Amino acid sequence: MSEQELRLSRQVYRLRIFGLGLGFLCIAAVFYQRDATLLAWTVLAAHGFVWPHVAWYHARTSADPHVAERINLVVDSMMGGIFVALMQFTLLPSVLIVAMLSMDKLGWGWRFLGRTSGAMAATCLVTTVLTGASFRLDTSMPVIVASIPLMVAYPFAVAFVSERSGRMARERKKAVEQTAVLREQLAHIARVGTLGEMAAGLAHELNQPLTAIHLEAQTALEFRPAGVPEDVLDSLSRIGEQSIRAGDIVRRMRTFARRGQARREAIAISPLIQEVLALLDHDLRLNGVETILHLRDDLPPVFVDRIEIEQVMVNLIRNAIEAMGSAATPVRQLTIATEPMPRDVRVTVTDTGGGIAPTILARLFHPFQTTKSAGLGLGLSICQSLVEANGGRVSAGPHPPGGATFFFELPLVRAANA
Repeated sequence: MSEQELRLSRQVYRLRIFGLGLGFLCIAAVFYQRDATLLAWTVLAAHGFVWPHVAWYHARTSADPHVAERINLVVDSMMGGIFVALMQFTLLPSVLIVAMLSMDKLGWGWRFLGRTSGAMAATCLVTTVLTGASFRLDTSMPVIVASIPLMVAYPFAVAFVSERSGRMARERKKAVEQTAVLREQLAHIARVGTLGEMAAGLAHELNQPLTAIHLEAQTALEFRPAGVPEDVLDSLSRIGEQSIRAGDIVRRMRTFARRGQARREAIAISPLIQEVLALLDHDLRLNGVETILHLRDDLPPVFVDRIEIEQVMVNLIRNAIEAMGSAATPVRQLTIATEPMPRDVRVTVTDTGGGIAPTILARLFHPFQTTKSAGLGLGLSICQSLVEANGGRVSAGPHPPGGATFFFELPLVRAANA
């Protein structure tokens, strides 16, 4: 679990320790005056000294800390209802406990506040029935003194944590919006790249028949057999001209689709890779892939289009995930490394999948070459086009322990400028 994901849980953990510490004094004063049972004291000690750490552990080990904290806050409310009943509804401490447990849930939404308040009321009722608690609404001076810290300090603590939590929520919303924009940009690049590769493949396949049509028409015109009407000769001439025009149209489509307005800039490659991994984190965890990173932070920047290189990384990582998707792959490890070269930076992506068959290695980056039953064979061709458009090169080979290795090299800023 990353530090970023645990920021909110850490704030709630600190507030819980502070609040339970003040609440412990308040409740303990009432228990002392009411001669509470050993069981009541045990529950209070466990909730005050053990529960905060259990809740923090639950948040740290959960797949979604935000959901874990909502569960922890419901437990807090339930325990509050238990203590109100065990204090025999002593007025000031009971009001403070209810107010404290309601105050720190206002920022979580009214529906959640209603659910936690209902849980508090239900446990309070159950505890009252089980213990036969009476209603003693008087409040002695020692209890008032013990309640003053909770009355004064806790609202300031809640206000402080709420302000920080609100800022973190705004940052999280902004990050989600930025991720959505990035996904849209990557999808656009993928569509444009796919269109370019399809146009390239069509141009390659159509070039020969169009050339043959043109040559046959020109040959017929040169022979000009006797008795052929002029209309036929005009038709042959138009056939030759239109075949050339068709070839030009296909080539212009290819050029338009493959050459966009690239926005190249100086970019640090390691943070870029981290962004892509964050984008694909769900897919990696869903497929049980362990990611091993050997990223150097001291590499000089490369001069590339950020979106295009991110698309290259997305394609390579997804290919690696699919290659390791079979049940016959006992170890699923994705290794990404960066290293400096004399005029470039090399990025290596290695998987432990089924590897690359030697028969297709030579044409691996050709359009429409695929081993997938539902694949188009354009992903690696797109990667090659994008890397070469940014002044680099891409290649692949087998990984000796098992799997495949893909690497691409990108020019440094000074090399690109030169």
